[in-house]
Amino acid sequence: MAVAVLAVLTLIIVPVIWSFSRNARRDEVPLNVEAIRATELSYEKAFNEFLSADAAPRPPHAVDADAVPWIPSDGFRRLGWAPADAEVRGSYSVTATKTGFVVHGACDVDGDGHRALYEADVARAAVATTDDGVY
Repeated sequence: MAVAVLAVLTLIIVPVIWSFSRNARRDEVPLNVEAIRATELSYEKAFNEFLSADAAPRPPHAVDADAVPWIPSDGFRRLGWAPADAEVRGSYSVTATKTGFVVHGACDVDGDGHRALYEADVARAAVATTDDGVY
């Protein structure tokens, strides 16, 4: 009987833990997109312009389940932004114009080939542009 109870609990608990783990890894991206947005707004106040940044540390199509070291593109160096962690699972970029910017973030924390995408701009905080079930 105890073995059956443990088996049932395992069947319930393991997927829940896996789901929390995927969510936590995916949460990196909207947090970083929002941090980049805040940095862009501060940069514009200081220098009266927005700044573009090429994708870093890798292009969005190259993201997978693995975290990689943060290697900033020139735009992120000039912007003065770096993530809190030394390694990231996402790809980040900024497209700027004279009147605004869009921050892009992408990840694929479950490695299934479907990327979760996030965006933020001057007036809008980070939001997912893909379905909630995409990790």
